[in-house]
Amino acid sequence: MHRYSKIGWLRLSTLLVVMLAAGQHAFAVEGVARFSQSVEGAVAAGVEKDEIQLDQADVDEYQELVVSGGRIRATAQRTFAAHAVGRELSIFDAYTVISRDDDDDGYYHRIKVIFDADTSGDEVWVYARLYLSLEGGPWNHYYTTDLFPIEGDVSDDEYEVVTRLLDGYPSGYYDVLIELYDGDNDLLAVNYGPYEDGDLAVLPLEDSYRDDYGGGGTTGLLTLLLALALVIRFFNPRRWGGIRCFKE
Repeated sequence: MHRYSKIGWLRLSTLLVVMLAAGQHAFAVEGVARFSQSVEGAVAAGVEKDEIQLDQADVDEYQELVVSGGRIRATAQRTFAAHAVGRELSIFDAYTVISRDDDDDGYYHRIKVIFDADTSGDEVWVYARLYLSLEGGPWNHYYTTDLFPIEGDVSDDEYEVVTRLLDGYPSGYYDVLIELYDGDNDLLAVNYGPYEDGDLAVLPLEDSYRDDYGGGGTTGLLTLLLALALVIRFFNPRRWGGIRCFKE
């Protein structure tokens, strides 16, 4: 009967901890809730929405990211609802700014969405719902703004939402959809997304958990494979001098 020394078991337990941690990052794609923090406001107000403001923002929790299924039908339904609304509201332009890639893997965990909503008449109070879609999958709601006023087609009433993705967003390429609602009746007035503006398409994003610990893309899987290789090497006494076997 073979038995390993205490030193050998200590090394083995250390390797198993590393392997489990790597596996958690490699396969944590679905099955967990999504968490994010957001701040918002009029661009003309000149308030810099920095890390301190995001740190103080409430943490929003949503159901797990839906990644399978189409979105063409849902977009068509939203367009039909928009045309049924009597108010003449529109989005003149929108764009995004992504930042904070702490592990330099090409995926960012902070996204700013700026849009210019217009109306053909007097002042109207509106609000927006923002969505993310992972690589052509269904739209996932991630933020709803407060009510804010728009009037006419002036260009100095842009509105922005800055979001830090905390957890539940695997590394990949995301599209953004903006739904604009009439605040008086809560009816959908406009939807504006990647089909209307290429600036809302194919954004390389991931959550800050993956960004901080390097679990994005293929990094986690490679780490897991390396850990497995080390365990196999560990059990081969001819190639690992630190493990001694003896009979009793």
